[in-house]
Amino acid sequence: MPSLQKPDNETSISSKILEVRGLHKKFGEVEVLKNINVDLDDGDFLVLVGPSGCGKSTLLSCIAGLTETTSGVISIGGDDVTTLDPAQRDIAMVFQSYALFPNMTVAENIGFGLEVRRVPLVERKPLVEKAAALLKIEDLLDRKPAHLSGGQRQRVAMGRALVRDPKLFLFDEPLSNLDAKLRVTMRTEIKRLHKRLGASIIYVTHDQIEAMTLATKIVVMEDGVVQQTGTPREIYNNPVNMFVAGFMGAPSMNLMQADIVVKNDVAHITIERENDQPLVLQDDAPPSAVLDRQNGSLVLGIRPESMTDSTAPDKQVRIVDCLLDVVEPAGSDTYAVIKMGGIEAIARLHGEASVKQGERTGIGFNMSRLSYFDPDTGLRL
Repeated sequence: MPSLQKPDNETSISSKILEVRGLHKKFGEVEVLKNINVDLDDGDFLVLVGPSGCGKSTLLSCIAGLTETTSGVISIGGDDVTTLDPAQRDIAMVFQSYALFPNMTVAENIGFGLEVRRVPLVERKPLVEKAAALLKIEDLLDRKPAHLSGGQRQRVAMGRALVRDPKLFLFDEPLSNLDAKLRVTMRTEIKRLHKRLGASIIYVTHDQIEAMTLATKIVVMEDGVVQQTGTPREIYNNPVNMFVAGFMGAPSMNLMQADIVVKNDVAHITIERENDQPLVLQDDAPPSAVLDRQNGSLVLGIRPESMTDSTAPDKQVRIVDCLLDVVEPAGSDTYAVIKMGGIEAIARLHGEASVKQGERTGIGFNMSRLSYFDPDTGLRL
C-alpha cells in the first residue's frame, strides 16, 4: 500500500523513471509534437515550459495516456506504456481545474481513488489523514469543496494524487487559477513537498518563474520542438538560442543587433543607439565562434542584471554613459530603458538609484556575462 514516503534505501538510486523517445503527435495534418526526446531520473522535478500552444500540455497528455501518440515510445519505470490505458501506467495527475466531487467531503475526495481500488476503510483512513497533514488541510477533512478557497481546493486535488503513491506525478498548470500571492505560497509548498517525498514529478507551466524556482530539470518547448533541456542555471546562463534567451528570465535577456571587428583575439563591439552616439564595448575573451567570424553582424545578449549601476570595482565591467529613455521604480530594483541595438534594452539598477527619465548615467556592462547569437539561425555562438 502507499507509504507517502520514499524508502531510505531508494534515495540514492538514480534510474530513469520516464523515457520518451522519438515522440510525434499529429492532429489531422497538423504536427503538434515533433520528435520529442525526454528523460526523467527517479526523484527529479522536471518542468515543461513554453508559450501557449507550444505542445507542452499535449506532451503531458501523451505521457498520461489521455492522448494517443502518432509514433514514438513512452516508458515509465522501464516498462513500455505507449499503448496502455492511463489506469495501467501507475501515474497520478493534478489538473488546473481541481476536478473535485462537489457532493463529497475533503476526506472522501482524497480517498476516492483508494476506494475505487477497494482499499479497506481501515487502511484508507490513515493514508488520507497523512496526506492531509502533509498538505496542512487536516482541519478541513469534513468540509465540502464549495466551502473551500481556491488554494485549499488545489491542496485537496494534490492530496488525492499523493495517496496513490504512483511512480510518476503529472501536474498540468495547477496554479494557473490562483491569485499571484497564493501562487507563490503554493509554489513553495509544492517544492517543500517534493523534497520531503522525493517524488518524481513532471510539471507543465507557461510561467518561466515557476519553472526556474521549482525544477531540478527544465525542458523548454516552442512549436512542438524541444529547444533546450538542462538545469535552471544552465538554461538561464547558457541559452542555446535566441528563443530560450528571450523566453527565460523576467525581464528577459536583452538581444541587441551589433557589429564586431576582431583584432588580436579581442572583439570590438559596436551597438547603435537612438538619439545617441554608438556604444562601443571591448570583449577581451570572446567565444572561439565569435573569433572565427572576424567581422560582421551578430546579436549580442546580456541580462538586465548585467547592465547595472554597480560601483564596485570589477575588471570585467565596462562603464558606459547612457541616456535613460524610461525609468521604472520597482521597490528593491529600478528598471531603466535604454534604446539601443534596435530594441528597448532594460538595465536593472539598485532600488535607491537616483536616476530620472531623460538623464544620462553610467551603466556597467559585465563583459563576462555576454552571450552571442547568429542573427540568421538564432543559435548561440
